Amino acid sequence: MKLDRKMLSTAAIAAVLFAAPALAHTTIKTANIENGATLKEAPPAFEFSFGSAVGLAGLELETLAGAAVAINFDPPRAMQKSFTVALPPLVADTYVLKWRAVAKDGHVMKGEVSFTITG
Repeated sequence: MKLDRKMLSTAAIAAVLFAAPALAHTTIKTANIENGATLKEAPPAFEFSFGSAVGLAGLELETLAGAAVAINFDPPRAMQKSFTVALPPLVADTYVLKWRAVAKDGHVMKGEVSFTITG
């Protein structure tokens, strides 16, 4: 049985589409503050890990209204899986913690964790 070019093209496109998730880069796998969490008080640090080693290039904390909250973040020089970043005392509000990481191949990944302190 002969396969025509249209069928081969369709099969090739399907293979690429189904393989795409395998090519995706890592994201946060574990964290002591889950996205959407409501906490009575903030933990002293944000502790999180990725599925593979990354370079943590940026970490910013702001209120839901967009006001920046100062954190003492100094990007580590080495790629690693787990990170701990001290948090300042936080008052009752909703916060967004935005992160930026770089994979070994140079691909930049971004994400955020939003949470509410009821305090």
